[in-house]
Amino acid sequence: MAEITLSDYAGFILLELVKAREMADGYSREVAQRYAADDVMRYFPAPRFTMPKLDLTIPILISGARFDQTVRFDFPAQDFVTFIADHAKGVRVAVELARLRDKGLSDLELKEPPQSRVVEELATEFYKQLVSNPEPRHPDTLVRLGWTAVVRACLEEAELTAFFARWDGGRDLLATTMAEVLATVGERTVVDRTAIDSLLVNPVTNVVKNGSTDASVCTVRAELLEEGVYFRSVQDGESGRTHTVVEFE
Repeated sequence: MAEITLSDYAGFILLELVKAREMADGYSREVAQRYAADDVMRYFPAPRFTMPKLDLTIPILISGARFDQTVRFDFPAQDFVTFIADHAKGVRVAVELARLRDKGLSDLELKEPPQSRVVEELATEFYKQLVSNPEPRHPDTLVRLGWTAVVRACLEEAELTAFFARWDGGRDLLATTMAEVLATVGERTVVDRTAIDSLLVNPVTNVVKNGSTDASVCTVRAELLEEGVYFRSVQDGESGRTHTVVEFE
């Protein structure tokens, strides 16, 4: 579908009218010069195109719009840090359980993981990166880097890195938890403001006629008025002589 902004379309039409007026004035100038060179015609007014009023009625099909949106990451800092810390604790618990089972030990041997200051610091930095993200609609890279750093630190503190590297379920656990973090970040990314940047129209006559209804077509009506002052004679301030300017009809 042929699309153009409404401003470009309307501006082009007005520009074409200015060009048409320029062409008409140019021809009037040539006629005036011929009249001035003729002994008889010089006393006749030279014809000139005038356009005191012009009405334009233009049907257009609104085919779309461009929007300007302000998007931000709306998640309180402390709530985000708590969310990441709890999620990281869940990863640690899952890996520790897997190690216990790998050793043939009971799940009852599992101890409650303590709070990790390192994880909280990384979560705080992770949050700052998301808040300052110039493209909040696309946090994928930041989430991948931030969450990977948190998981790595969490496992290093518990001395689980070596087991995690050889554990068959490690890759799936990391991918699953990362997807959960990304989904939460996406849910807390909100639109602050939405405004129409420009309307897109389809100016193709055939499409406007056959591919639209009364409800989908807008009609632009414009009235162009022309005003001006025309000098028929000019008087020289020093000599007092009056020079006749070519007279136009």
